[in-house]
Amino acid sequence: MAEHEYAEELRIATEATRAAGDEVLRMRREGLRYGHKDGRELVSEADIRAAEMLHAALTKAFPSDGWLSEEHTDTADRLGCDRTWVVDPIDGTREFLMGVPEYAVSVALVANGEPVLGVVYNPAADDLQAAICVGAEESPPGLLTPHFTVLVGRNEKRWNEVPPLPKGAKTSAVGSVAYRLARLATGQGDACLSGYGRAEWDVAAGVALCKAAGLRVTDVLGHPMRFNQPDPYVAGLLIAKPALHGVLDQWFRRLR
Repeated sequence: MAEHEYAEELRIATEATRAAGDEVLRMRREGLRYGHKDGRELVSEADIRAAEMLHAALTKAFPSDGWLSEEHTDTADRLGCDRTWVVDPIDGTREFLMGVPEYAVSVALVANGEPVLGVVYNPAADDLQAAICVGAEESPPGLLTPHFTVLVGRNEKRWNEVPPLPKGAKTSAVGSVAYRLARLATGQGDACLSGYGRAEWDVAAGVALCKAAGLRVTDVLGHPMRFNQPDPYVAGLLIAKPALHGVLDQWFRRLR
């Protein structure tokens, strides 16, 4: 399937994502209320506003598509759809509220369990990445370097919850996992690792960007990731160029 078959979807998703991101940046500057959903999980007025904007734009343009979003009640209706939008209105709400410029609006389109496009926009950094990943192939393995940087979560690094890594690895913390994956896709890091389970809306768009960039994408156990599942979670992340991914995957297999 050629990339141009999703060109209109990418255009509309990109416009909607930028509009939502610009709105949450405005709300952050002008002040907003926030609270907690479950336990320690934060939610703000900006999360809700961005969710409304994205839902309105994408469901108007593509009314027959399914919908899965952090800020909407999930239903089984999406499971009968060939295509589903998987959306996180603000990934990294804690960083957003703290004024740390490491949050992002994350929008992906999934078809038959696979991401076909992704848009990740960090309005604080004016950094928007968008790509169609249909037909993308892994890049050649390339040469391994003795030193490499693994992108991890801020709290994972802060609380020393990053799994042991092989010699030569250093870690770099980035708040939003969606933004982490967007940075990896543009070469701002060598691998992305998370031992935690992740909601599909956290990672679907970033996975699309990484696939489009030729990276090897699996969960932390080395298994392929499927999306729009009845239980919309993935078992962590292990994403890197093929040669480095192979090294890390073998390393973790020995630790299991």
